[in-house]
Amino acid sequence: MKFKSILAAFICSLTIVSCSKEDIGNGDSSLQTKSSTGITKVSFSGSGLEDMLSFPDMAYFVNTQSNLEHQVEDHDDNFIAQYGNMNEDDLIDFEEDSNFDDELPLTEFENNYSFTSLRVHLINAENTWLDQFGPNDNFEVSESPYHHFIMDEAMRAMLNVDAQAQIGEYLTQFTRFGYIQVPVNNMELFLNVVNDPSGNSGWMTDENVTIVGGYYGSPDGNFDPQSIDPDNNGAYCVADIDSKGQINYTDNRKVSWRHKLRGHDIYAKAKAKTRGFKHKRGKWRCRRLNIHVALDKDISSTETVDCDVYKQLSGSKSKKRRKVKVKDEEIHWAGYVIGYKAINRVTKSVHGWSSNRTDKFMLEI
Repeated sequence: MKFKSILAAFICSLTIVSCSKEDIGNGDSSLQTKSSTGITKVSFSGSGLEDMLSFPDMAYFVNTQSNLEHQVEDHDDNFIAQYGNMNEDDLIDFEEDSNFDDELPLTEFENNYSFTSLRVHLINAENTWLDQFGPNDNFEVSESPYHHFIMDEAMRAMLNVDAQAQIGEYLTQFTRFGYIQVPVNNMELFLNVVNDPSGNSGWMTDENVTIVGGYYGSPDGNFDPQSIDPDNNGAYCVADIDSKGQINYTDNRKVSWRHKLRGHDIYAKAKAKTRGFKHKRGKWRCRRLNIHVALDKDISSTETVDCDVYKQLSGSKSKKRRKVKVKDEEIHWAGYVIGYKAINRVTKSVHGWSSNRTDKFMLEI
């Protein structure tokens, strides 16, 4: 096993455009030739893997995600600029009657490669899951299958249903806090990674396996996940956090919240997301509400064993959206590894509907 050093710098941007309906259709399974974007759909069906996209390198992958995220933001902002003066119910009715797709750039991207993505899979799974609940049922929207460990919708559009892609000459399995890579010509080893996440087959010590940011479901193998600072009254701080929940506002209105804190060889990221849900037209769905999300207060850093303040988080959005997301992100090209650590009862995200706001500490002990 080896831990990956810094990757190459970003390469040129892509220009990709996209559309989404309540049930997203599946693409065909034919192998695509390499397009002018440098992205290809590849098939490893003989090995039991789902079709996946191939990207030239990790920098290209990251840049593609960034471009798609900006396109989705611009697309939905344009919609609200035209119709945002409507009240909540009228806006929902107009959006659904017109089949407006708030993630149009992602749908177009997937369709361009006749590709069934993780995003498509999770949207359909959530709608099926929500169909079982009536207007007065007590349930947690945060338990929806939509709340996958891949948090970003743009990245979901780029991965297959098992959170995999080919990146350069490596088969890549994304994990909760990073990814695992195996050379594409070593399929048996990659299948061990996929089918044996506990590592009983010994793949974790194989020199051909590259692990960035830890394994599947926990901080194991990441940075030292926690610190106690004896010079700061026993202050406590933790790296690699992924938490979620819901807030009820009215009988037919909920929001789900989620925040995540991580760092690996290029990125240190803090992210927070709010999604709106409303029972209308006889069913629960993720719908366009006036929702809020923010990151706030100080964080520590894995550069130090202490819990001293590294920086203050920032980022806030209040919009009429199905979901709003903010992130505070650093890119480090110097080759050193840094991650964020939440400080007990300090580092937080903020979520809400309308003028209501609720703080959610990333660490509370």
